[in-house]
Amino acid sequence: MKKVFDFLDDRTGYRKLLAHALDEPIKGGSRWLYVFGSVLLGMFVVQAVTGVALMTSYAPSETTAWASVHYIQFTQSGGWLVRGLHHFGAQAMVILLAAHMLQVAAFGAYRKPREVTWWLGLSLLGLVLGFALTGYLLPWDQKGYWATRVATNIAGTVPIVGAATQKLAQGGPEYGSLTLTRFYALHVGVLPALVVFLVTAHVALFRKHGVTPAAKADLSKVESFHPAQLAKDVFATVFVLGIVLVFAIREHGAPLDAPADPSSDYPARPEWYFLGLFQLLKYFHGPLEVVGTVGLPTVVGLYLFALPFLDRAPTTALRGRIKAVAPLGIIALGVTLLTVQAIRDDARDEAFKKQRDKATELATTANRLAMGGVPPAGPLVMMNQSWELKGPLLFDKHCAGCHTLRDHGVEKDRTAPKLDGWGTEAWALSMLKDPDADDRFGRTFYKGEMKPIEKDREVIAHFLASQEKGSPGEQMVKTRCTTCHTYGGEGDDSATGLAPELDGWGTQEWLKAQILNPATKKTYRENALDLDRKGHMPRFDDEMSPDDADRLARWILSLR
Repeated sequence: MKKVFDFLDDRTGYRKLLAHALDEPIKGGSRWLYVFGSVLLGMFVVQAVTGVALMTSYAPSETTAWASVHYIQFTQSGGWLVRGLHHFGAQAMVILLAAHMLQVAAFGAYRKPREVTWWLGLSLLGLVLGFALTGYLLPWDQKGYWATRVATNIAGTVPIVGAATQKLAQGGPEYGSLTLTRFYALHVGVLPALVVFLVTAHVALFRKHGVTPAAKADLSKVESFHPAQLAKDVFATVFVLGIVLVFAIREHGAPLDAPADPSSDYPARPEWYFLGLFQLLKYFHGPLEVVGTVGLPTVVGLYLFALPFLDRAPTTALRGRIKAVAPLGIIALGVTLLTVQAIRDDARDEAFKKQRDKATELATTANRLAMGGVPPAGPLVMMNQSWELKGPLLFDKHCAGCHTLRDHGVEKDRTAPKLDGWGTEAWALSMLKDPDADDRFGRTFYKGEMKPIEKDREVIAHFLASQEKGSPGEQMVKTRCTTCHTYGGEGDDSATGLAPELDGWGTQEWLKAQILNPATKKTYRENALDLDRKGHMPRFDDEMSPDDADRLARWILSLR
């Protein structure tokens, strides 16, 4: 092996380069607080390796992005682990950068002659946040899509250049494949190249000026980077990587929301590291919005840039530099408090939690359905063809204004029967027993139109739910109920008849007909839905296709 190493050294001079890297003198000796830079570099390598691995299976287009990420997460061998390491590694880098910045500020490592080193570090912080912003759009799921729309809308508020910047980022006036392609190009091409360049310059300047020792460090003590500091750096890097690995395994990769749907009502929130800015914007409205989106962030950026010039203390001791670095502490505290407040507000917001639960349910169903394959036209086609996914969306859009069903709709606003268990024997029995109950016709103009059934209502309810032909219940319906209702088109078909057709009641076809147009004699008659009376059920055949009505009916009945 010695001959091999001698051969390599003769051709490359690696021993001299290695000695130069490992023999760096550290004034005051090694410290655990010096590990952040090396850990950040180690995590960037992890991001680069996992990112390249993800690129081999990722397809950046509006119709393929979500499906390819779903394949990585749920089908490809080890894909979930690679994706989890990449996802949580990015979040670890944000935390490490913040810790590194505070450590540099505490030691005064931004002071002369290290101003440019500090500025390069600030630039790297911006690039890491840029990685985060461009990265969470790439799955093209609901969370990334809507969070990125919030971010680009904020960019659009910048005076003069905002609209052009937003259009440039989006690739046009609306989100689509061009948006995804541009964010992908930034994420895997432009930003990595800039990071490599700035890291090289940052490390070179760091080596030129050396470590900034603590104010009370014994400067007579000088250690080489190897072995003490190198051991600390390696241990810290492995430790952080271990934490990232634990999160990746615990979450089995990274979350994948439902496919991005521009027409949906999604509870958009940015990732946790942007929640502070999100919360800040709540306090600025109308013309003042630009203060939160541009004004305050610009002031913070200018302060950080000018910090080396603001600090004129004769010592690096933190106590003597309080005036200069106090704003940095206030900024850190403010971001923390705003983030905590945003989380608390969401935890107290019942409407948000309800929307979040629906989004989670939708994501679970979408991911399960995609295991059977995503059509070439894209995941939205898969969703639109699925009654499980389309049903609740249609209900929320067309039915929840009057009805309630489980957690869909608002009880205090309900003006029509509850649909929980509709079509079942229990629902029919409760209707026969007390038609004017609050959860039946008690809030409609049908209140008082139907009399309670005292005799044989269990037999009738059983037939209505089963539609069993030739049963005793069917005979009772024909002889006793058709004085108000129709059955198979026979019975009271007078101009005053308000009761519905009972043949097929509770079935998918009956419900589909009711949704499309109640006044076709398949369910109710035109006079039963007198437009002069408030609370009648409208027809939806001008808003909903027969296929969608069928999906909605099937979903409602599936919850029985």
